[in-house]
This record gives sequence, C-alpha cells and structure tokens, in this order.
Amino acid sequence: MAVKTWLVFLVAVTSVTGILSSFDSPPEKFVVNLDLPADQRWTHVVTKQPYVDLIPKFRQVIGGMLPEPEVLLPLVEAIAADLDSYIKSPYAQEMRGIAKSLNMNLGDIVGANLLYDVSAFCTSIVMQDDKNMIWHARNLDFSFTDLLRNITVFIDFQRNNQTVYSGVTYAGYIGLMTGQRPKVFTITADERDDGSFWMNFLVGILQRDAVPVSFLIRDTLEESTNYQAAVNKLAYSITMASVYHIVAGVNPGEGVIITKGREEPVDIWPLNLSKNRWFEVETNYDHWNSPPPDDDRRDPAIKAMTNLGQKNISKATLFNVMSTVPIRNNHTTYSVVMSAAQPQIMQAWIRHGDVY
Repeated sequence: MAVKTWLVFLVAVTSVTGILSSFDSPPEKFVVNLDLPADQRWTHVVTKQPYVDLIPKFRQVIGGMLPEPEVLLPLVEAIAADLDSYIKSPYAQEMRGIAKSLNMNLGDIVGANLLYDVSAFCTSIVMQDDKNMIWHARNLDFSFTDLLRNITVFIDFQRNNQTVYSGVTYAGYIGLMTGQRPKVFTITADERDDGSFWMNFLVGILQRDAVPVSFLIRDTLEESTNYQAAVNKLAYSITMASVYHIVAGVNPGEGVIITKGREEPVDIWPLNLSKNRWFEVETNYDHWNSPPPDDDRRDPAIKAMTNLGQKNISKATLFNVMSTVPIRNNHTTYSVVMSAAQPQIMQAWIRHGDVY
C-alpha cells in the first residue's frame, strides 16, 4: 500500500483512538540498583516471566546476525572465557550475573550484548520547540522483532534510592541505546553502516581500549554532568563500531547528531535556529548523503516534522510522527519520546503488530 494511503489511514485511526493504538503497550518498569554488587543487579529482571523463558533464545538471534556463525561464534566464546580482558567493570560482572541467574552459556549473553551495537536500525529526531524546550524522539527497529518486543523493558538506574539515569532496553541486554539523565541530557544511538559490520566488530574487539557503543552510553549517562561533557565523551571515545549519537540537552540550541567512526567523529551537526534548522533527523545514513530508495525513512520524517511545525511539539504529536509509515515499520520494536528538561515526559511504547 502506498505511503500516502497509509498516512491517511494513520491520521484517521489516531483521530478516533488517540495516540495509543490497541497494539501498543508500555514496557514493564524495573529499578536496577547500582549499589548492589554488579552480578546481582539484573537478577530480578531476567528471572521474571516471560523474560526467563525468552532470553535463552538469544543464541538464535546471534546466529541470525552473523554471516559466518561457525567462524564467529567461537570467537565470541573466546571473549567470554577471558571477559575481563575485553570488557571493563561493571559490565563483565553484570553479564556473568545474568548468565548465572539463567543457567545460560556466558558466550550467548556476551554475543547478544556486543552484536546489538552493530545491527540495529533506527530513526532519531532532536528538536527545539517555539518555547525553546528541547525534545528527543526515537524508534528502534530490529530483526527478530517479535522476540525483542516481548522483552522490552524500562529501567531506572538508581543509587542511594535516587534515579541517576533511565533507559529503554531489552531484558538480558545491559547496555543502552536510549537513555535520559534527568534535567541534563538524553541520548539515542543509531547504527552506522560502515562497511562489513562483522569485520568492523572483529577489529573493534581486538582493539582493547575500544568500548561497546551501548556501554559507552551508560558510562556517559552516569558520569557526564552536563550536555557538552556528554557530547565530548560520545564523540571522542574509541568504540567497537561506528555509530550515530543523537544528544539533546536542556538549554536552547542543545541538540546534535554526531556521526562517529570507531576512533573519532566524522561530523558534528548541531541544531542551528539562525538557519531555521530547529530539528534534525538521523536514520542510519550520513546526513549529507541521500538515503537509499529502499530504506528512506529520513525524508518522510523530515516531511512529518515540517508539516507538524515548531509550535505544535508535544508528546502526543511526536508519538504520531514516530507512528508514520515508514518511520514506524514492521521491524519497529519500540518508540520513545523524552525531554531531559521535563524528565517525567519520557515515555516508551512497545509497537506490537505489523503496519503493512
């Protein structure tokens, strides 16, 4: 069905049902207590139904991601056997704790946590409304969509009973691709296709000072106390994979898309209100190049935001933008709208059901 027809259909549905369809639901919320020993932090999450039954399917996910699983799976097992040499604290201990809680092979947990970084397709939008409030919206698209929709969770990471940062992730996956430090900044990461992902992954692993993208985001959310510190940490840390970091702060103009190679930024593209660039869109392609015709989510997102206008930004209207086909598609696992200036706005929706 043509995109235009779908847009008409979605508008009609929204006008009748409001911003939530019968297929959407909020993810279950948990607290991860950072004061606990790292190997105990996730036990209450991963041992709860349905996650305890679904997380062991990770091996199927890993095998489906790898072009040569018979070659690469033994490498993942080798990393797991010497985990502390490759993955810094506390992440090695957290993964060990999950594997122990589920009586799973540690290599399966390690593989899933590392490979998600280089195989997720996403749409992220950062914007400033007419009242100078900064907003951030994202869809996260993935293969094995049905499995991942059913293990999507919302986590408040707390220390001393206070939320340090929050994020949306998958049970068993300890990193974050979507996160918020209240009153400071929000972050999303979109996969950047920079050649053969698995070759880049191997090179990244062998470079011992490289960090998985999703672990870097957790580090940034925990350690960076202002927007610029977060941008610098994300842009200049060595990562296992190329990535797009989308960061939104709390002050006017604090919004940026960082196009990052593994070792350094390729481009840093901030909002520019003087040039009427009050929003920016990132999918999975360098913003100065045209997206491929068979995966153009960028142009529909730009059109939807332009039609919406700077004066009409709200949680509901941004949810509707993220519901526009093909921004939302059959691989969309969840959508999030957030604003660090008003952290209570942060809301996630699991996107059940296909749209075409």
